[in-house]
Amino acid sequence: MRKALSAFLIILVVAAVLVVGGILHVRGIKPDYDLTVQAAGLRQPVEVWRDSAGVPHVWAGSDADLYFAQGYAHAQERLWQMELFRRVGEGRLAEVFGESMFDTDKFLRTIGLWRSAGLNESRLTPAVRALLAAYAAGVNAWIDGHAGPLPPEFTVLRIKPEHWTVRNTLAVEKIMSLDLSLYEGAASLTQAAHLLGSEKAKYLMPSDPAWGATIVDTQISQHTKPISQIMGMPQIPDIPEPAARLLDALSITRASNAWVIGGTRTQSGKPIVANDMHLALRQPGVWYLMALHAPDMDVAGMTLPGVPNVIAGHNKAVAWGFTNVMLDDVDFFIERRDPADSARYLAPGGSEPFTILSDSIRVKGRARAVPFTVRLTRHGPILNDVESRLRGSDQIAMQWAAADTSHSLQAFPRFNRAHNARELLDAIRYFDNPHQNIVYADTAGSFGYQMGGRIPLRGAGKLPPILPVPGWTGEWDWHGYLPFAQQPRDADPARGFVVTANNRQVRSAVGDLISNDWELPYRAMRIREMILAQQKHDWRSVHGMQMDVKDLLALRYKAVAADAARRAGRADVAQDLTTWTGVAERTSHAAAYFYVWYEMLRREAGGNLFGTTGRTLSRNALNAVLDSGRVGWAGAAGRSTLDSLTRVAMLRADSMARGKAWGDLHKVRIVHALSGVATVEKLLGRFHSAIR
Repeated sequence: MRKALSAFLIILVVAAVLVVGGILHVRGIKPDYDLTVQAAGLRQPVEVWRDSAGVPHVWAGSDADLYFAQGYAHAQERLWQMELFRRVGEGRLAEVFGESMFDTDKFLRTIGLWRSAGLNESRLTPAVRALLAAYAAGVNAWIDGHAGPLPPEFTVLRIKPEHWTVRNTLAVEKIMSLDLSLYEGAASLTQAAHLLGSEKAKYLMPSDPAWGATIVDTQISQHTKPISQIMGMPQIPDIPEPAARLLDALSITRASNAWVIGGTRTQSGKPIVANDMHLALRQPGVWYLMALHAPDMDVAGMTLPGVPNVIAGHNKAVAWGFTNVMLDDVDFFIERRDPADSARYLAPGGSEPFTILSDSIRVKGRARAVPFTVRLTRHGPILNDVESRLRGSDQIAMQWAAADTSHSLQAFPRFNRAHNARELLDAIRYFDNPHQNIVYADTAGSFGYQMGGRIPLRGAGKLPPILPVPGWTGEWDWHGYLPFAQQPRDADPARGFVVTANNRQVRSAVGDLISNDWELPYRAMRIREMILAQQKHDWRSVHGMQMDVKDLLALRYKAVAADAARRAGRADVAQDLTTWTGVAERTSHAAAYFYVWYEMLRREAGGNLFGTTGRTLSRNALNAVLDSGRVGWAGAAGRSTLDSLTRVAMLRADSMARGKAWGDLHKVRIVHALSGVATVEKLLGRFHSAIR
């Protein structure tokens, strides 16, 4: 008993020490906003104060001091996020996370984020380099001057932050470009076509709906008709025209909305810009709100830790916002080895040697770095060794617009300082990637839209390819980018507004060059509907639009769901779906049934197409099936197959949604960026348990 009591007391003491130590550690991590810091590198005093929402405002007498202070503030609150950016950009995750990240590092180094950032750095102008260096110096000043504990991720992984560099900032641009590219869909479509064969693969590639809203659209009359007329169900050919649509489940977390309403439609007579960038919810979040003040600069908005300036926001004269263009900026080329020399590959003029890069990856727990090689072609790196979906007999090279030299970090200072819409448009010329739809307005009343980014020109009028194309013929080779003057734009349109929601930009030859994989048009059409529903708008009505949860997709297909419910023996559910207004309220039982049914139908249809479970049809591909009223790949049994699939999906939905509202099923879980790394989850879990 005495020994047991002693052991219990020891455990209590250790637990108390851990709790007290954890509390003190957490308090030490929290920034002290009342400090006065003596920082080498500043030319004049800089003041940073935080408003009632905790947003920092930086006041500086020069650009160099401003960027220094912005870097300091970013490091003060987002150093771990920046450390992740650094390690992704350099391909150095396995150093701290071990074997599980080896393949990821190998992939990142093969596609060349760090190589491309180095190319950009070598071509910086002295003025831009100086400002990026000032930002990096501010980051490093915090790292060197911070005497307290580091963020818990550093503690549990037992690492220390390295100095930030100009190249690290340039690599962040490349990371965002990859995240917003269509790489994922292209790789998955290539794999799916290999599994299905060309005939069945066609059903993964429905055409962009002709009735869908575009960004640049002078034919507004078609969108002022009742929704039932706009969204009628046209018959689609059994074999739709190819237009790469696959696995958009991933991209739905990257979708965004932005619109601008001109002064003729606002109560103030001035334009209103609204922007809502739907990047995946993480902890920490991607964006960091900030206001920057320097001579000839007063700008506020969203900043990106690791990068200076405000990315999207407003100053005293202009406002601007972004949505992803969905531009097809990644092509896969099939490269053939030279039969006479395996170290060479075929090209239009004969053959060329692979460029071989020797590299090595340090892995936690290994005594020596693991060597590997990267093979480069005239189109880009060979991916077969690092992308499982592309493995096979063909050698697949990746050409990517973001691998070329870009100037986007020269665009942001111009955005931040623009005095009117004309100067903002001039700044967009420098915005190479990630490709963005940009809506804008100025205080003089000008407003509009301009696409920012680079549209590759392929072969002799070739459109973006759906699957890998021959690399040895030259017919698909890129030969530059579409001139900026020919990119989609819409200045002061007579309709009085512009809406962007990752939908198609314009129905023209230029639109065809941009992509064949836009997001569904329903969000854009709903925003248009709300703008047109009110004669004059103010900030309150626009805020209400951002919080709107009415779903036009649900309105289009709820009758199919209701019919499936009747055939599944749930007449009550069918009635609820029939009378449902399409508003996805938390208390709605109809919304719960519809969305669960829709997702189950994606699974059932995908399994039917692939002949195996675990495959999910994309939303675009499923919608094409629903619009046609039959399962095209089932031949003469197409109609009965669809009836069977919709009924089975409703039976599965009933088992999950019965007695539940949408709010019971639809939850948001904001996770830590490293939640998928088992060892880190375990370590952080222990840390958080110790400080509770």
